[in-house]
Amino acid sequence: MYQNGAAKIYLLGRRLAVLQDAIKTLQSSPSGPKSSAETLAAIACDVTDRSSVSAAVYQITEEIGYVDVLINNAGVIGPPNTSAIYGAESINQLRDAMLYGFNDWEKTFQINTKAVVGVSAAFLPLLETANARRGWMKGKVTGNGNPRKQDMIALDKIGASADDDRLAHIITTASVASFMRYCTAGLAYNASKAGAAHLAKMMSTILSPWGIRSNVICPGPYPSEMTKDRGTAFGTSEIPQGRMGNANDAAGLLLFLVGKGGAYINGTVQLTDGGRTGMFPATY
Repeated sequence: MYQNGAAKIYLLGRRLAVLQDAIKTLQSSPSGPKSSAETLAAIACDVTDRSSVSAAVYQITEEIGYVDVLINNAGVIGPPNTSAIYGAESINQLRDAMLYGFNDWEKTFQINTKAVVGVSAAFLPLLETANARRGWMKGKVTGNGNPRKQDMIALDKIGASADDDRLAHIITTASVASFMRYCTAGLAYNASKAGAAHLAKMMSTILSPWGIRSNVICPGPYPSEMTKDRGTAFGTSEIPQGRMGNANDAAGLLLFLVGKGGAYINGTVQLTDGGRTGMFPATY
């Protein structure tokens, strides 16, 4: 989105230095905009801490006052018990493998699952203000044959085209593990990401009368801190595409969802896994 004309992008995360390094990388990109000093901003924020999230919301409210798209992208791997589960040679070994890191499940769910609701809820006023900025009626709209009304004059004022009927949007990054019956990254990770995907789908229904969309992106293996210790090549029995996802794969999907072409997309799960779910027992 940075390379495609976004007016403002806030990066939120616990480690401010990591966010600032990411901004430097983006600003040094040859494909980035020429005047970009004010486009990117970093805010230190712990998504599991309501006061920290509220502080970020307050700062954004004071600086620009609205958010068109919120992307929930925080995640941790959780207890890594996959190898031990499938390598167990006795029922006792299997018992111990399944219970490995059991006390760490809470942290995994706090970041991967609970924060989806906490952060999304905190940003709702900013998302509604974004709708109002684009001419949409504020508040709850219900009833058959009673669509939310949009004032097209508002679109002209912000330089948007008259056919731009995009509503504010929450995009939640879950995982291909949300649907895998094979324990790919540990029991807690799979379960927490399944919860994240379902909560995001629930939000699409809860938020429909309020004019806010909710969609889910479920990546397969992509380069990240979670996957840095494994190779990038995959056999056809693992991923038919034969490789990890890359920046073009992620960016193309995200730009579609946030652009005018994705305005009619709501309450969906978008897999970007190179075909991985077709190679394992899965529920998708």
